Amino acid sequence: MTLAFNDENDTLTNVIAHLKDTLGAEVPSGTFRSTIQPLQPLQIDELVVDLAVPSELQRNRISSQLIERMEELASEFLGRTVQVRISVAQMRLHTDDRTGGTVGALTDQRKDGIDLRDNPSDNGRSPAPAAPMAAPPTRTDGGIYTFDNFVIGNSNRFAHAAAVAASEAPGQKYTPLFIYGGSGLGKTHLLRGFGHNVNSLFPNKSCLFITTEEYLTQFVAAISSNSVPAFAAKMRRLDVLLIDDIQFIAGKSGLQEELFHTLNTLYDLGSQVVLSCDSKPDGIQDLEERLRTRFSQGLVVDVQPPDIETRMAILNSLAERIGFWLPSDVCELIANRVSDNVRSLEGALRQVYARSNLFNDPITSELAESVLRDLVPTSEAQISVDLILQETANVSGYTVEQLISASRKRALVEYRKIAMHLSRDMTNHSLAELGAYFDRDHTTVLHAVNTSQDRLGERADFYDRYCKVQKAIQDRVRAGE
Repeated sequence: MTLAFNDENDTLTNVIAHLKDTLGAEVPSGTFRSTIQPLQPLQIDELVVDLAVPSELQRNRISSQLIERMEELASEFLGRTVQVRISVAQMRLHTDDRTGGTVGALTDQRKDGIDLRDNPSDNGRSPAPAAPMAAPPTRTDGGIYTFDNFVIGNSNRFAHAAAVAASEAPGQKYTPLFIYGGSGLGKTHLLRGFGHNVNSLFPNKSCLFITTEEYLTQFVAAISSNSVPAFAAKMRRLDVLLIDDIQFIAGKSGLQEELFHTLNTLYDLGSQVVLSCDSKPDGIQDLEERLRTRFSQGLVVDVQPPDIETRMAILNSLAERIGFWLPSDVCELIANRVSDNVRSLEGALRQVYARSNLFNDPITSELAESVLRDLVPTSEAQISVDLILQETANVSGYTVEQLISASRKRALVEYRKIAMHLSRDMTNHSLAELGAYFDRDHTTVLHAVNTSQDRLGERADFYDRYCKVQKAIQDRVRAGE
């Protein structure tokens, strides 16, 4: 779909025509043809005129030589002071008399839930109305990731305080806010909580949570459909952008280029950016130095493994959300036995609860001991997804190829869910990485994990299968194979 020439777009078209007519008489003909003629419209609001050119070279020339004159001409034409902003975008040009041959093949900007029409906000500019934040993952305990259910301890207190402060004044403090730490320590929880808080406090602000995997998928789709300008415009109009697992941008030069310009634009607009990563910016391999610098220019905070007091608080909080009473001696036993990360801690508690709920046994230290006895902490053993798949195949009678296939045979699907669940609990891989192992996207893995957690406490046959696979993995690890 190409841009429809409604009132807003007619205004933008007329602005470009005025710029070209005036500058055509002011600059050398060669400069005009190579730099001004390729200008394309993106969008316009009360404060900003967004235009695009095909290359970084053209953008740099305009920014260094002509941008002030263009802003003067645009402001004079519109009768108000505006900023002219130039982006780099792929485009297909064709002749159109409206603008001297440079309008036509831009994709409609009013897509994907963000309306670019005027909507004045409390910060004085005119962003799009709030776009719904990507739906938070379903929790089997019925909750969602918020600051209220984030358990604070010495290991994460500073990161939590920074996230809360920034979410209460988006764009005014700590942008970008860069949160790093090992897998399963609560970084995604903080980002989700950030988005939840922004949506509650500022319902008119547009806020998007997205994983780097999703960002890449959408970017590739935009390239394939010749809609990069629309994709870029959507991302660059946000009030709050939350990107999870930014380390996966490593080595992806095209996506790094796109993200760099998006971060620059959002910074200029006073928008808020929050990033999560498994390492400091300096630790990301194959990352452009300009992005590394941009990641570091705000506030960089870390999340460490929780101490025992925090682990016990996490266990009590989770038990409360699930809806059962956790005796203090059982809580202390689990907290002492499982110390690698929050994800392993929650997984251990859910197994204790599942055993109790399924067989109607009271939750005692003896029951917890029997459940935890065979568990090998992730920190003490290198458990791989390949090992988990192989042992799942051995127990189930299916092959590894069948487990990762598209087959929907019921028993096979259940073993696939078990393998995904165990991979989530027993390895430090992210959902995106696990999706790659199972040839599925991260949302499918998340759904499988949540479904498996539910069935553990509901179906004896499923619980038995899960425990058999888990024991086979633990036996294999102990054997040192």
